Amino acid sequence: MRTTDGAKMPEMTAVFVNLTNPGTEDRTLVAADCGDVAGATELHEMATVDGEVVMRKAEGGIIVEAGKHQHLAPGGPHIMLMNLARELPAGSEELGCTLTFDDGQTIDILAPVKQFTEEQDTYHTHEGDGSGD
Repeated sequence: MRTTDGAKMPEMTAVFVNLTNPGTEDRTLVAADCGDVAGATELHEMATVDGEVVMRKAEGGIIVEAGKHQHLAPGGPHIMLMNLARELPAGSEELGCTLTFDDGQTIDILAPVKQFTEEQDTYHTHEGDGSGD
């Protein structure tokens, strides 16, 4: 989980995780729940809209192809936490999140709060918000 330390928008953060699908059928991550730390949790993807890369809600979820990996990472698909109830300083805690897939399977993860140096400057640009931030 990305820290809110020094964030331009400290009311939101993201969870990044590597998912592996060892099965023979594609699976779709359809929801994530990280408890009451956020007012809303959504699955997001990056897309090009009018020549600009923006973040938007992944309406159909995030597909993890059969026998492959899906990396939820800065600049790519991720779990977005919005309207945070508190700041999340780096190294302060590990937050539990439950990931839910299209077949009903749930996986519990622990997301340590840490600094991410690989983030892109355009990471917080949302589709339709005109923030350009």
